[in-house]
Amino acid sequence: MTTLTQLTPLYAAVLLGVAITWLWQVAKSARRSLWPRLGILMPLGLTSLLAAPVLDVPALFGMGAGLVLIAAYWPVSRLRGPPRRAEGGLIWLLLIGALLSVSWGVQIQSVNLLFGAAALTLYSLALLLSATLYPKRFNVVAPNFKVSPTFLRRWQGAVTPAVADLELTLDVNAARLVNTSGHTLYLAGWSPASGNAWLRTRSADGELLSTLSAGETAYLMPWSPMRGGPHEGVRLWYAREGEDATYLFRADWANAWVTQGAAEAGERVLN
Repeated sequence: MTTLTQLTPLYAAVLLGVAITWLWQVAKSARRSLWPRLGILMPLGLTSLLAAPVLDVPALFGMGAGLVLIAAYWPVSRLRGPPRRAEGGLIWLLLIGALLSVSWGVQIQSVNLLFGAAALTLYSLALLLSATLYPKRFNVVAPNFKVSPTFLRRWQGAVTPAVADLELTLDVNAARLVNTSGHTLYLAGWSPASGNAWLRTRSADGELLSTLSAGETAYLMPWSPMRGGPHEGVRLWYAREGEDATYLFRADWANAWVTQGAAEAGERVLN
């Protein structure tokens, strides 16, 4: 265990700060029903950085730095489903096992066991945060929430939120909207910006969809956003759970795929 004295306080503090920052990012992503696709790389990378000076293996430092950078800046997160009841119990067992491994590693003075237990502890904490902070889903509407008829919301004064509750992705034959607000949204209807329509959102199976839980996806179809003119957009009216106000989601873009080389066809922009 004397080899641990080779760690300087500053080096250990930096690694601890990186671990805390990553856990904070995991917690924020959990509020949006997201999980880092390569989350396992951060505990492995930090453990390699921790082991490099202790074991005097410079290659571990390079490998650890690479894993940490990939885990921190890899742009793709994935939507995770609601945590099951059994999942929470397994995460707690994993965390308790990791802490017991730390205690055992100290008793038998095994540096390698301590490194493995530290990585497992960090990963268990991330899983626990993701499961605990996942947006709660409610199957009933609050009694004081008065839902207006969907079509009437089209003519009510709508509020545009400062931070969008939805994330838009364009496809060839449809557009997808993901609920990133962390709470349930009640979708009334939508219209392309180039027209004055009133259409209903649908599920991936084509069924009408009026309630969108946190992290779920709604589809604007049948509609091809790529067949519009040089300027296109979408408007969607909805309400938040527990509120009677009507909100408006709006996005506009310039079609870079307009045929015949229209002069207005510039780079695609999403607002």
